[in-house]
Amino acid sequence: MLLTGNIFSELNTAFNSALKKSEIYRLSLHNEFAAFYNNDYESICGYLREATLNNPFSEETLQDLRFRHVNVIRKIIGRITSGIFTKDPVIKLNDATEEEQKLLSSILNDSRFVQKVKEAFQKAVYFNITEANVVWDSELKRLRIDIITPNNYTVECGSDYLEKSKIAVRKVDEDGEIYWSYWSKTEHYLVKGDEIIPAKGNPEKINPYALSGNPKYALPFAALRIEEGEDYFGEPNWNIFLHQKNLDIRLTDLNETELKTLHQIYLGINTNFTDGESFKAGDFKQINNVKDDDKEPRIESIIANVDYGSVRENIDWHNRLVLSSEAISGGSASTELKAESGAAKIIDELELLERREEYKTVLYHFMQHLLEVTRVVWNYYNPKQALSADKTFDVRFTEAKIFESIDDKKKRYDMALEYGYKDKIDITAEELEVSEDEASEIINARKERNS
Repeated sequence: MLLTGNIFSELNTAFNSALKKSEIYRLSLHNEFAAFYNNDYESICGYLREATLNNPFSEETLQDLRFRHVNVIRKIIGRITSGIFTKDPVIKLNDATEEEQKLLSSILNDSRFVQKVKEAFQKAVYFNITEANVVWDSELKRLRIDIITPNNYTVECGSDYLEKSKIAVRKVDEDGEIYWSYWSKTEHYLVKGDEIIPAKGNPEKINPYALSGNPKYALPFAALRIEEGEDYFGEPNWNIFLHQKNLDIRLTDLNETELKTLHQIYLGINTNFTDGESFKAGDFKQINNVKDDDKEPRIESIIANVDYGSVRENIDWHNRLVLSSEAISGGSASTELKAESGAAKIIDELELLERREEYKTVLYHFMQHLLEVTRVVWNYYNPKQALSADKTFDVRFTEAKIFESIDDKKKRYDMALEYGYKDKIDITAEELEVSEDEASEIINARKERNS
């Protein structure tokens, strides 16, 4: 191939072409991740058929095969993300009046802000990154937050590959037609096929938030990224994804093997039965014309010598391996009823606690960004009830507690009472999470009731 013109121009064209192909592959990959996360059984079967064709199932077997699917993704992710939002974080507008704080609380409650942050967090643990899109619902006259996974959007970045300058989100209209909602720092419009269409109420195709004051929040999106990678999206959680895929294949293989060996293979010797003939319990089959020197007619069964216990143990071992790599107790997935020791549970909880503290830092910055975007969108559509643009947000998480059994807690409180560094009021305040005055009132009320 001959290069024409400036060599750097030719190389740039080739590079852009490679990027487009890479982006198509990325979307396809994240579509597969999404199918397993969303528990889309028919799509899952399609991916599993592709993965198991001639390894171990033949094309003929796959035609009628129904895959066994047990969703373990949600449990693993739920275990990883638990303990951070045991109580809703406290969100305040610094130096705000009582009316401003009430308005902020109303906006956050109506948009289900904390629930959407939880949803974004759980999906980000699996996909590595999610986008929270703040939308004004013109019919309900309130904000809505959509959590978008990487299979439904594409981005362009500027000099910093971790910061998007343009984003296109795949959506579906009322007629079921797919379109893309495009946003840049200055433009906003819809793309259907090859046609560019202005968004409703925006014939100029401009970004309405471009003049918000801070260009950082001109896009109504906030990204939650768990780990930085070599590109904007980073690497999804291959551990969980491949484990789910392998588990489905192993369970299907085990199920098929059990079914086929349960109904044994029968070998007929000198029976004179026709090819393909079958019989059931209670049937009488007469065999005539048997000569003295012929072999005695009989039916023998062939039983496969499969150690199902070892197969199940092997599946369990894979479960424990993946869970331990995510700092989760292997006993969470074991089919055995043997309990873990208290020391082992505490070690597992400490590992999870350390990871949760790291997640809190990531979530704090994400929530700060999302709050700023929420304020920009709210103020644009509600100028008469605008939140002050020069006041900062304060986000505080509740403290996560290490796992403690009832027996251990009782011993700790008994020791505190014995040594005298705590009394009943201190213990009540700690247990019920109230002030000392409130704890004293509760104790006195109980005494009066029981007297």
